[in-house]
Amino acid sequence: MQYSFFGTFFTQNCGGSLLTTTSVLSAAHCFYKDFEWQWRVVLGTSFRSYGGSAHSIQRIIMHPQYIDEILNNDVAIVRLSVPAVYSDSIRPARIPGPEYSLADGSITNGPLSEQLLHVHVNVINQEVCAARYAYLKTQPGYEEWPDINEGMLCAGKLDVGGKDACQGDSGGPLAHHGDFIVGVTSWGFGCGHSFYPGVSARVSHYADWIVANAN
Repeated sequence: MQYSFFGTFFTQNCGGSLLTTTSVLSAAHCFYKDFEWQWRVVLGTSFRSYGGSAHSIQRIIMHPQYIDEILNNDVAIVRLSVPAVYSDSIRPARIPGPEYSLADGSITNGPLSEQLLHVHVNVINQEVCAARYAYLKTQPGYEEWPDINEGMLCAGKLDVGGKDACQGDSGGPLAHHGDFIVGVTSWGFGCGHSFYPGVSARVSHYADWIVANAN
């Protein structure tokens, strides 16, 4: 995803996952208070600054219950003005249904970094993740940070750190078994922190809404 305040000079800002020829799954916070003409989708390249095909955006559909202050329901569907053409480098991802089971410790991968890379991380137990961010909220200056809820998925290298999504990766995929998108990169404390995992929107929690708005 590329953004331009004036709609002229675009730079990479967020990520996304192509679901159909006209729909891309991303994070709602990327587009909060923005207009469609300020964004475009680049497909078919793993580089930030060149290659691929740029697509203008017809419509941004943010989850109706998205709350920016606490990043609840941080999912959005971006509709392309002109359908993408599938190729060896442009292919759709899949999303799991509402009952998709993702065990604690499952290995997932997501984006990190001119060239787009991926990093292997583990799914973190929900209660452990919630407890650690609850502790963060007891620290001065962090009282208003989000709470972990059922619509969120935590992943990282717990007590090791060094691997995580980072700035510019928001909206990008957390994938399981290759092309199953189980999370949409949302927020976290720093990048690759050993104590605080990265947090994604849990795709299975929003599967019905995503399918309804992507088709």
